[in-house]
Amino acid sequence: MMTNDTIDRDAGETLGAVARLLHHAAIRAWARADAEGPRSPMHLMGLGIYIAFCQAVAMLPADDSLDGHSPIQDDVVQLLTSAEKLTRSIPVSDETAGISALAVAICDLVREATP
Repeated sequence: MMTNDTIDRDAGETLGAVARLLHHAAIRAWARADAEGPRSPMHLMGLGIYIAFCQAVAMLPADDSLDGHSPIQDDVVQLLTSAEKLTRSIPVSDETAGISALAVAICDLVREATP
């Protein structure tokens, strides 16, 4: 797994929060998919969200534990929107290479998840 040991603390904390939101959103999407049945489009939504989560984790330092407050939202769209808003505060630099692609991926997921 690729990790980033040079990311600054503030960006790392924000990226960790983004990762936690994405992880929770993937779990909520899969829970909804299980309730809707095997043909639910939420199975693919959950996978897409999990891939974005993996992108975020790959940008974190190797020793980051992702411990922190659990998100209070349970709605997939709200979780994704919150994650997208947080990505706006992460500066684009060599240390955060990939943040633009992650932000675009999250925006695409928000668009797909919004009814």
